Amino acid sequence: MKTMLLTLIAVFFCIGGAFAQSNQGILEKIDNIRAPGKTFTFNLKVTVHTPEKEQVTEFFVRTKDSKKSLVFYKSPASEKGKIMLMVDDNMWIYMPGNRRPIRISPQQQILGRVSNSDVARVVFNLDYSVDSVKNGRIDNKDAVNISLKARTAGAAYSSIDVWAERETYKLIKADFFALSGRLLKTTHYRGYETILDAERPTILEVRDSMKKDEYTVMQYSNMKVEETPETYFQSTYMERLSPR
Repeated sequence: MKTMLLTLIAVFFCIGGAFAQSNQGILEKIDNIRAPGKTFTFNLKVTVHTPEKEQVTEFFVRTKDSKKSLVFYKSPASEKGKIMLMVDDNMWIYMPGNRRPIRISPQQQILGRVSNSDVARVVFNLDYSVDSVKNGRIDNKDAVNISLKARTAGAAYSSIDVWAERETYKLIKADFFALSGRLLKTTHYRGYETILDAERPTILEVRDSMKKDEYTVMQYSNMKVEETPETYFQSTYMERLSPR
């Protein structure tokens, strides 16, 4: 009887482990739609729309091994020369004229409802694990609905509710939540284009859950598979780097 019980427990854990691995695999397929690999570069234009004005900021981003990112501010002129560095869930910002970089939080909002992490990070699987997967429909499409939970202390959000097309794993939308469970924002993934042999979203429309008359558009372009020297991804090296 004891042997049978131990066998059943072992089977249970094997099935549970395989299930979790399968779910995480779905998340990785979704991430592979957004990122062409672990090491690449891209341009990013962020436009904050409010009833009063539009605020535009442009960046050039280098990523390496998925978990390392360098973000160079290109415009406006008042911001040019700033550099953000993200390694795992640690972040720094270097501002011209300062002697050394300053520690910052991935959760900090940089523009509208866009956080530092949103600019520096493209994939979900580094900071979040899959809590559940359900099938459903959204925008008249068969979809998978994936609930994500933060797996690192530096994750920008407590949880994320993701919708993606069931057959292609192309992202449709995602809801981002605070630790309290409050909805912070909803992002819609649009402007799919064939880039580096796959259809990838080039436009992310971010809607604030509280400020209904404000929204932010993140526009990606010039995505390339391009190496960056390992030495660049050190906080002590940031003042030697120059914007592209």
